[in-house]
Amino acid sequence: MTSKLSEVAGSANFIFPPNIADIRPFLWSGFKSTIKYTYHSQFPYLPEQVDSSIRSKIKKANSNGYYSVKTDDIEAVFHCLEGTEARQGFSHQITVRDLQMARELLGDEAFRCYVSYSKEGEPVSSCIILRTSAEHAFGWIAGSKSEHLTKGVVQQLQDFAFDNLSANGVKEFDFSGANIESVSESKSYWKVELRPYYGIRLPGYKDVIRAGRDWMARNKKQKIIT
Repeated sequence: MTSKLSEVAGSANFIFPPNIADIRPFLWSGFKSTIKYTYHSQFPYLPEQVDSSIRSKIKKANSNGYYSVKTDDIEAVFHCLEGTEARQGFSHQITVRDLQMARELLGDEAFRCYVSYSKEGEPVSSCIILRTSAEHAFGWIAGSKSEHLTKGVVQQLQDFAFDNLSANGVKEFDFSGANIESVSESKSYWKVELRPYYGIRLPGYKDVIRAGRDWMARNKKQKIIT
């Protein structure tokens, strides 16, 4: 496998799931590695076990009339994704048709869409979860409209999705990353376990650029300290 991958890899990065912990054959074959982290949550989902701050936000959303559902309304999902794009100044590089096609190819059981609505029926927060097997799922993409973020809609939606997954037999959920400090903190309140995972790539000219960038960053930091 390593020799075949060496022939076709080019500049691609390959990410392994957390359950693949021994990547030595790739290192012995000259691949470079990176290590990152994600959170896993074990089901059955028990709301009383999550942090009290999460439960308070869920109660706040409920008291304000928000409600969450599993849905096939891709346009509602997409509108919430646009809210995050506008707030953070980036694009998911994805269209409504892209999402519809993914759902058609994977099916409803694997491509699971969830939306939180205001009491007026406006979609305000959404997420898509991919179920990779009967017992495993991971969070793929999510977004929320800025004006509703402080109302607990994200937490209510996550709570509903977890309860739905748990009721349908999922045993483990992967939060798909815990590598950004602020994002890591918000995910850590859901009774999670930290898991490392590896990525590999063939060395290339970009490694020289990365090494120079890292050296400059360290040198700048040392100057600031001194």
